[in-house]
Amino acid sequence: MTNQIKHLTLPLPNANAVDIHVGNSFITDIDFLKSVIPSKRRLFIITQDFVYEKHGKHIEDTIKKEINDDCHLIKIPDGESAKSFQVLQFILNKMFEIGVERHDLVVAIGGGVITDCAGFVASICLRGLELINIPTTLLAQVDAAIGGKTGINHFSGKNLIGSFYQPSHVILDVSFLSTLPLREFYSGFAEVIKYGVIRDPELFEMLLTHRNDIKKFSASKHPSLWEDIVYTSCKNKVDVVKNDEKESNLRAILNFGHTIGHGIEALFDYHTYKHGECVIFGMCAATHIAEQKSLISKEESQRIYSLIEAFGYFSLKLEPIDYEKLLPIISRDKKVKGNVIHFILPKSVGDVMITDTVSQQEIEGSLLFIQSLFKGAKA
Repeated sequence: MTNQIKHLTLPLPNANAVDIHVGNSFITDIDFLKSVIPSKRRLFIITQDFVYEKHGKHIEDTIKKEINDDCHLIKIPDGESAKSFQVLQFILNKMFEIGVERHDLVVAIGGGVITDCAGFVASICLRGLELINIPTTLLAQVDAAIGGKTGINHFSGKNLIGSFYQPSHVILDVSFLSTLPLREFYSGFAEVIKYGVIRDPELFEMLLTHRNDIKKFSASKHPSLWEDIVYTSCKNKVDVVKNDEKESNLRAILNFGHTIGHGIEALFDYHTYKHGECVIFGMCAATHIAEQKSLISKEESQRIYSLIEAFGYFSLKLEPIDYEKLLPIISRDKKVKGNVIHFILPKSVGDVMITDTVSQQEIEGSLLFIQSLFKGAKA
């Protein structure tokens, strides 16, 4: 294992830059923690039970012993259901009971649910508290914890209530991934594949080249490989967000696979499928639409399907989809503008386009296509 830390900076036009730190087994390095966590400011750690037992308690104990004992723990329920008004109010009530002040600091330790929810709390409590993200899942490390999107869900759809609010630091320690359940690993890896398709052909090829080691999904056996994957994925996101923080145009390409993916996730009430599994469904659907519209060659679309197949995703079983119920969910998505659904469609590996010309017939056809792909057969 190595304790060398790589650094990325996300420059922002109207705020301080975000410092991103990537490495292995450095999270309780005292000198590092002292460099990012102020010693004379009250801290609120927001996390969940599973994460706290695996990682959070050790981090909390280290902070209290070495940096600042004015450190308060707030634990919220596990799962996507935590992104709710009720949990938001619970966190704020706890903070106000303790006596939160504007100089205080929020530390989010957990997966995307935690970074989304804690980030939203930090953005609205006293009109903004400093935020540090310590993501512990692959999905959060390569996507959710970076870029400033925060929020909670509404019964109408996912992440419909939220804000853009940047953390001061994002700490990405791949040693956390060693305790990640295999299904969560697979879910997060979908976002890595996404970066390869939308803008990074070299990453795409690297995933193919190292697929045998990657498929073991073991950060403890291959820490350098996973450091490279996390770092490269983050760099892709940083390069997009620094040019379009508020998703006015370019940043929308990061939603590849998410239009239909979010719809499927909501249709099954966030319980049946993981987020990354739905992104895989959505990426295949979008690729099929692109091929039907002659935007991508059959050879290039097959490269995308082959990479997805190489990592065993075709073993997923997609339950029958009620199109009449799915379409209204998609129509309420954040990617809808002027009542028109916007899709990100691939033109080749490493190149995508944003379009609003996808018909309902093409959407329905893509759903029939992915139903034929994801039959639950063993990979």
